[in-house]
Amino acid sequence: MLKLLLKIRLKALADGFFNRHRRGKSGGKGMKALLIFLLIYCVAAFGGMFGMMFYAMYEPFRMMEMGWLYYSMCGVMATMLCFVGSVFFTQSTLYDAKDNELLLSMPIPSSVILGSRMALLLLLNYAYSLLMTATCGVVRCIVAPVTVLGVARYVAAALLLPLIPTTLSCIVGYLIALVISRVRNKSLVSMVLSLIFLGAYFAVCFNMQSYIERMVQNGAAIGAAIQKALPPFYALGLALDQGDWLQLLRFALWCIVPFAAVYYLLSRSFIRLATAKKGLKKVKYQAGRLQASSVRWALTRKELLHLGNSSAYMLNGCLGAILAVAMSVLVAVKGESILQGLADIYAGGFDIHAYIMPFACVIECLTLSMTIISAPSISLEGKNLWMLQSAPVKAGDVLLGKALAHMLVAGPAALLSSLLLALTLPMKAAEIALLFVLPLVLVAFMALLGVTVNLRWPRFDYTNETYVIKQSASVTITMFSGMGLVILPCLLYVLLLRKVLLPADMLLIATVVLAIADFVLYHYLTHGAQKAFANLNQD
Repeated sequence: MLKLLLKIRLKALADGFFNRHRRGKSGGKGMKALLIFLLIYCVAAFGGMFGMMFYAMYEPFRMMEMGWLYYSMCGVMATMLCFVGSVFFTQSTLYDAKDNELLLSMPIPSSVILGSRMALLLLLNYAYSLLMTATCGVVRCIVAPVTVLGVARYVAAALLLPLIPTTLSCIVGYLIALVISRVRNKSLVSMVLSLIFLGAYFAVCFNMQSYIERMVQNGAAIGAAIQKALPPFYALGLALDQGDWLQLLRFALWCIVPFAAVYYLLSRSFIRLATAKKGLKKVKYQAGRLQASSVRWALTRKELLHLGNSSAYMLNGCLGAILAVAMSVLVAVKGESILQGLADIYAGGFDIHAYIMPFACVIECLTLSMTIISAPSISLEGKNLWMLQSAPVKAGDVLLGKALAHMLVAGPAALLSSLLLALTLPMKAAEIALLFVLPLVLVAFMALLGVTVNLRWPRFDYTNETYVIKQSASVTITMFSGMGLVILPCLLYVLLLRKVLLPADMLLIATVVLAIADFVLYHYLTHGAQKAFANLNQD
């Protein structure tokens, strides 16, 4: 039964991602090729970033005769990446899935249901961990010779490592589920906790270069701290650096025993947590006058209420807008050094002194392109989609209501971000105008594009909103399309046009092109999408 449940979950995940849920049809070779390309791009981008980090670490640790610390730090960072990437997925997948009560009503042991969900979580952590461990291993093979036994030990350790963050995610997810089950405003609590975790993670990532320098300078002290406070990673480092099989066995026990214990304890309380009555806010009826509003505004309010009542939707959909404001606040506090630090990390140390406004505008637009509120909005209607289709409203009003909700969240964030940057950085009047207009035009484009893409690639067969918000094809295509529209003009300017155009001219051209694209998408949603919207349930 465990094998069957896991197979069903994996098939549903793959079908939803490749858009094969519509009468058994696949998303087409073009869709698969695009998603594979995006996957390769992500792996290459993160692999290159992690590769430079590990390359800078290996030689100093080796010279201090602390080569084991290289592997220990890899284990620590992989665990952090897995934990942040999966802790809230754990809470929603293990305890808040829509099919919990359905599965529990069947003659299926709760331990099997939990096991299938934990196995899916473990596979997710393998994907996160592989980004780190594979890069660490490749760098090690480049900088020094390796042996067959050394590679075998490394592979064994890489296979065991994801058990640690999976165990931690299950424990913290259990605590989060326990807290949320006892509070009324579930979405607010979950949102606050998510932002705390993400804020800590981004703080670590942003200061990674200085952390590496400190690790190199204080390797002995850090090594002693790991030896005392993090014995699993100390055993990992010794096993891989010195070829100590006994230490590898100790590391294996540190991975397997806690994982098995957590699985046993959670299986005993799974039914209680999965069926717990959630805290609900009591609403006292107050008589009042009914206020009429336009159809489009009513539909927009509906989307905003859905967004506000779902912590997963708020966190993932609004993350780009939050990052745009957070980055502008950092620039306002610390000045141009923040932007130069980003250029040192991601642009090979490019001196931005003469390009402060264009660089700041690109960073703002890049973060705003990660806002994907509208991209899953049609899919999130789920089984209630027929209500909108049968309501006496135009399809264009329904679709624009979803786009307007995106604009009403990301638009103010773009204005605030632009205001902070304009007040902090030296700019001319024309540059300030572009700094305000271009991000707003991009926000409108992302809102309209998200609805258009989701109309073409919807997904209604999900057991939890988290799946469609984070793992659907429409979200992936929309976000990477937005990021590509920011990055590609930059590359085009740097490689071909910088000798014939000023940076401000390039930004003006981008603004005009995006404005035209906004008009085209708006016209399609209001005049050409009625048939596609009406036929969604027939696919």
